[in-house]
Amino acid sequence: MAMAILAIVQTAPVMIFAGFVGVYVDRWDRKKIMIASDIIRAVLILLIPLAVFFPPIMPTIYWVYILTFLYAIANAWFFPARSASIPNLVESDELVTANSLSQMTFQVVQLTVPPLGGVLVALLAPDYLLAFGINSFTYILSAAALWSIGKSLVPQGLPEKAESVGKQVIEGAKYVSGNVILLYLFVFAILLASSSGILNALLIPHLEGQVGVTEAEFGLVLSAGAATGTLAAFVMGKRKNLPYPLYIIAFAGFIAGIAVLGLASAQTFLAIILSWALIGSVDVMLNIPLGTIMQELVPDNFRGRVFALLNVVFTAIQVLGMGIGGFWAETAGSTVPPMFGAAVGLVLVSILGIFIVAKARLHSKLDIMLQDSESEKVAREETESSEVLLEATV
Repeated sequence: MAMAILAIVQTAPVMIFAGFVGVYVDRWDRKKIMIASDIIRAVLILLIPLAVFFPPIMPTIYWVYILTFLYAIANAWFFPARSASIPNLVESDELVTANSLSQMTFQVVQLTVPPLGGVLVALLAPDYLLAFGINSFTYILSAAALWSIGKSLVPQGLPEKAESVGKQVIEGAKYVSGNVILLYLFVFAILLASSSGILNALLIPHLEGQVGVTEAEFGLVLSAGAATGTLAAFVMGKRKNLPYPLYIIAFAGFIAGIAVLGLASAQTFLAIILSWALIGSVDVMLNIPLGTIMQELVPDNFRGRVFALLNVVFTAIQVLGMGIGGFWAETAGSTVPPMFGAAVGLVLVSILGIFIVAKARLHSKLDIMLQDSESEKVAREETESSEVLLEATV
């Protein structure tokens, strides 16, 4: 129950605050937002093991819940600002490489750091202050790295008069609904989210209770997924442009369905390793083209709201999927039926996605939108150059 509550307080801030956070990500200096988020997270991480010394007005675990909730709020600020900033740091033909490098870095960290953390925690038990202290220090290093960025990360195209937060959230939603490519991506992500929630809720009980995977073997499973994710990110990062990115996104969902089907029916440890290795590559195949398309299509002054909105709706549906998966498994007395259900859902949604892309000729529309976006960027740069020259002349 304590772990379930901890998962909720880690997820709830995204659903509650991320939509409004996106407004300020489109108003304020994104570099300062990320630095402040890093410093806040560094402090909160360090406070968690010190919670045993807090005033005994409530049980220590409640202090941990509160600190985790505040930490998740800082996360809700950091990640939209980070995603929205990448196009300000690289040229448009470098976005695929930049997003691939980001994904590869994440996968390498997933591959190497958790085992090291496990060893550190085991050596320090039951005194974990040093482990949390090292974790806290990494956020300070991140803040220092962000501070060294010389380029401005203030959103371009800010309105002369700041409108209300609620109105700007609605404007972000209208922008998504008015763009057929973004609308497709949002609907596709939402449909995948429920099956993803079932998988996330039932993965550990399925592998440990249904199949008998040990804790050490579970670590190897996660490492296999990180290894294939790293490889996929490296391969995709070799290209400046991804051919037919919408098909790649839809096909990734199909592969995920096959992989979850393999997990649901796996009877050997090798089958589990192979299935999760497929899932590791799926995350990268989804995130790189999805992030790149959104960064290319969405103007700078809308980017924070659009990324935050996607985070909100995906997380909300994923949490719903977790509840469905848990209830289904309890009712059936087994994790196998809901795992099969999640697999079938992923496959059907992906087939539907491929059909819609082909039927509506979305790639042709995407090419036109990208050309228009590039033309607007060039025109804006020429206007800004003219204004600078005029000011210098005056």
